[in-house]
Amino acid sequence: MWIRQVAMAAVDLVQADNQLKAFLGVSDSYTDEGVSEFGLTNYVYASGRSFIEVVSPTQPDTAAGRTLARQGGDCGYMVLFQVRDLAPVRARVEAAGYRKIWQIDRPEVTAFHVHPKDVGGPIVSFDEMRPEDEWLWAGPGWRERRALQTGDLTSCTIEVIEPQTTAKIWAELLGTTVLSDADGPTLEMEDGCKVLFRKAPNLPARGLVAFSLTKLQAGTDGAARQSSSDSATICGVDVSMN
Repeated sequence: MWIRQVAMAAVDLVQADNQLKAFLGVSDSYTDEGVSEFGLTNYVYASGRSFIEVVSPTQPDTAAGRTLARQGGDCGYMVLFQVRDLAPVRARVEAAGYRKIWQIDRPEVTAFHVHPKDVGGPIVSFDEMRPEDEWLWAGPGWRERRALQTGDLTSCTIEVIEPQTTAKIWAELLGTTVLSDADGPTLEMEDGCKVLFRKAPNLPARGLVAFSLTKLQAGTDGAARQSSSDSATICGVDVSMN
C-alpha cells in the first residue's frame, strides 16, 4: 500500500495552479474531466510516482464547496491510497459499516471513497490500479509531465479531534499497525511514506494540513529551480520538500 495522491480544494484554481507549478517545478498538468460528476474541475501534477491534485467547485452544493465553506477558504481535501488488492479493504469497510460515498469498477481501476465522518479526517480513497504502476487519475503520459524539483511523497499530516482513534481506524482498514512517537500516532506505508496524525488545536479540525515530497537536487534537463524555498503554504496546506 502507498499514499499515491493528496488533494486540496481551492476557491481560485488559477492561483493555486501557479503556486503549485512554481513549487514543484512543473510546466504542465492534467485535467481529469471525470471530476465533473462531482461538480468540480481540477489539475493533477505528477511528482515522482506520486500525485498532487487541486480541485475547485464549478457549481453550488458540492462536497468540496461545503468543505471550503466550513474551513473558511482553501484547505486540504483528500488522501488516496493505492492497494494491491481492494477486496480485503472493501470487506473491512463493509464489516465496520462505513459508508462508501463513491465507487468505480473499470478494467483500469477499482476504487471507492469512504465518508470522512465515518473514518475521520479528509475523504479517503482506496484504489487498485491495473497495471499496478499506472495511475489513471493523472491521465496518459504523466511520466513526461513529472516535476523537476520534487519526487515522491514522503509524509502527510492529518489534523483530527482524536488522533489515536482515527489512526486506529485507518490502520485497520489498510491492514497495518499504528506506530507511536513523541508527536503522535503514525502509519508507515511499505515505501516508507508516513501518515502523521495530530490533534486539532481548534475546531473544525482541518484534516489534511501538510505533506512533504522528496527534494530533487536538479531537474533532469538542468533547468534552474523555479522556487527558491523548500517550503510553502499552498491552499492552506503546508508543503515542503526534503
